[in-house]
Amino acid sequence: MFGFRRPVSERVHLTIAGLGIDLSWEGARRAKEDGEVFFRDFLSDGHRNGRTPELHLERTVRLHLRCGDLPDVQPDRLIFDAADRNRWRLSRQNGRLLFEFFHTRQPHPKIQVALMAPDFRSGELYRRPDRIFPRRAWSLNRLMRPFGELLMVNLLSQGRGVLVHGLGIADRGNGILFVGRSGAGKSTLAQLYAPHRDVTILGDERLVVTQAEGQFWMSGTPWPGEAMTVAPDTVPLCKIFFLEHGKRNELVPDTFVNLFGLLFQQLFLPFWNGEALSFALGFAEELLRSLPAYRLPFVNDARVIEFLRSQR
Repeated sequence: MFGFRRPVSERVHLTIAGLGIDLSWEGARRAKEDGEVFFRDFLSDGHRNGRTPELHLERTVRLHLRCGDLPDVQPDRLIFDAADRNRWRLSRQNGRLLFEFFHTRQPHPKIQVALMAPDFRSGELYRRPDRIFPRRAWSLNRLMRPFGELLMVNLLSQGRGVLVHGLGIADRGNGILFVGRSGAGKSTLAQLYAPHRDVTILGDERLVVTQAEGQFWMSGTPWPGEAMTVAPDTVPLCKIFFLEHGKRNELVPDTFVNLFGLLFQQLFLPFWNGEALSFALGFAEELLRSLPAYRLPFVNDARVIEFLRSQR
């Protein structure tokens, strides 16, 4: 059970926003499905990939996956229940944190369990083999969503940063965060940026924002949106824009309260942990007070890129 280790030859190492995840497994082969292409540039054989600055490197989280039958684990106390919408719930179990994940289709059978140490530095994962594969197998893409996102939220809220629903662009080395609800234009803007050779699209769905050495940084994650583009880079974050459709391209100043409300709606927050939640909200406030931030009504054509580049 929890804490048990045996020598295994199969493992991968992920680096996301400087956080290392060392994953070993047994019981089934790892399938290389289409969705795994988004993890490719985040995989490495060591503790970093070449596009993550040294100052962001953290200790590695060690996970072991057993693919097969799920354990009969009885929770001691329910902490947070998202089973009605996002199909997972969090409980305490004998000093550990127990995540249970359910299939999105009815009758919503349980498909994955994670038993995590209280500091999220180690854990045992259990998953049923995915039936879409002809042989007994599991998928990194399916294993890590939403579990990987929840792991990142909990690790970031330990004094590191936040996970944001947005579009991240590195334009000639400068990080720009475009925040917006679904349909606000993140994927549209990503497609307008795509032809530019001096631009890297970090992602249009989930971005990590951290702070180190007096600077805010933005990192890509392997979880894409409609633009289906991700990158593992970490770049200095310089500006924040809140997207909306408009009749012309313009930057609209707004009050801190209004902008914070827009940012709050697009944060992935650890509502199950009061201390972590307090940190995440305080971090978001400092972020918004420290960087230039505007509402950005824009028109769906290439001129918006030059408009943004002309702003100082």
